[in-house]
Order: sequence, then structure tokens, then C-alpha cells
Amino acid sequence: MTNKLQLGDMFPDITLKSVDGSEINLPADLNSPFTVVLFYRGHWWPYCRRLLAGYEERREALKAQGVSVIAAAVDSLEKASEVGQPLGFPVAHGVTRAQGDSLGAWWDEGRDFIQPSEFILTKSGKVMASTYSNSPVGRMDAAETLTLIEFINAQKAKKTWE
Repeated sequence: MTNKLQLGDMFPDITLKSVDGSEINLPADLNSPFTVVLFYRGHWWPYCRRLLAGYEERREALKAQGVSVIAAAVDSLEKASEVGQPLGFPVAHGVTRAQGDSLGAWWDEGRDFIQPSEFILTKSGKVMASTYSNSPVGRMDAAETLTLIEFINAQKAKKTWE
């Protein structure tokens, strides 16, 4: 079993293939104070679609707090494009087992997909929060993520957070 990423760990170097044809190099391409990276099971799972819709609903509020969002799955380009079509943030396809292992993610051997693995990263690529699930439940909810970032930003403004 691989190690899970903990608070303060550096996110591993991985390259994701965006549905728009570009590459997303993590953590090198991080340019927001915070980035939420959501590895989801796939287009076929309703919990995944609901999770992504929640981030889309709060995208402007997250952006106002300095947060960008990236989502990725093992899906084909076609299926990931369908998922990404209503979303205003990048969606990547073709996540590999090696990438999942580098994150410490659980992998469903029988159906060959990543189990939910979600991260809040700083601009420098440090892990601020990680959530791993070995099943379809136990996700990093968009509303809770927004509340956490609002708290951190308020503490930074008071100079009580570094």
C-alpha cells in the first residue's frame, strides 16, 4: 500500500491530460493561492457528478477566496468531456494507476478506476488537506471546502495564520 499525502507534504509531480487538449502539470502549473484537486471515480457515478456540480455552484465564491478547481478521472476523453461540459474548471481524463499510486489513492482493481482522492493545495504545491475514500462516499464537500478557505483567509488577514 502506498502512503497517503499528509498536511505539509509536497504534492507529487504528475501530468494530467485536460479535455481541452492541454496538459496540467501539478504542482508546477498551480497559479492560485489554493487549488482543489478532485480525483473522481468516473462519469458513470452519480455521487461524482453531484460533487462536481457542487464545486461548479460555488465556483465564483471559491474564486473570490483565491481557489481554483481541477477534476480528473480515468474516463476516456469523450466521457470526461461530457462531464466537463457544464463545468467552468478544468477536467482531465486518462488518470493512470501509477498516478493514483503516487497520490496514495485506493484503486479499484476489479473495475480499474481511482477511488475518490481529493486535495487542497497551496500555490507552492503543499498539501493543506487530503481526503481519501475506499468507497464512493466520504468526499471533500464544496461548501465545507469554501468554509475552510474563508476561515484560513480570515486568519491570514488577522495575521494569526502562516
